[in-house]
Amino acid sequence: MAKYFDKDEIKESSSEKKIRIFLAVMYFLLVLTEVWMPLMYGPVNDEGQYSILTAVNLLIQPNGYGSAGQVMSAIYGAILVILPIVSFFFFLLDKKSKKKYVISYITCILSAVVICFGPGSSIAYGGIVSLILILVIMFMTTQGFQATRMRERADAEEKTE
Repeated sequence: MAKYFDKDEIKESSSEKKIRIFLAVMYFLLVLTEVWMPLMYGPVNDEGQYSILTAVNLLIQPNGYGSAGQVMSAIYGAILVILPIVSFFFFLLDKKSKKKYVISYITCILSAVVICFGPGSSIAYGGIVSLILILVIMFMTTQGFQATRMRERADAEEKTE
């Protein structure tokens, strides 16, 4: 029975493998950037200085007025921390399906929206680096999706011949 499954196992092409590993590394860098670099400057504190917001600050120490502001801040932090980690593991472990590309698009779009329109009043250098990484990830996600489609077409043509 094991031989049957080995025959039908879908082989990953070398370009797909390179793109998948590259995207896993890029998601790892995105998580590091969002966790350790200041993404945005928050509202002015009592001393007249801006507070620096990272994704961990949003997740653990939510800013905001009242419980609704704290909940939204925690949701923003979860989008910036948890979704890229989930995408990282999808690219690391999923070799066959195209679900990882859909999850990648969703992660990139939500992360970019939170960085640009989130609780901060202006974007810090970590936010700019994160947005650049998000653009690279979205471009390579499109390339990976196309490589998968080309492999599937080639496999379908082989089976029909």
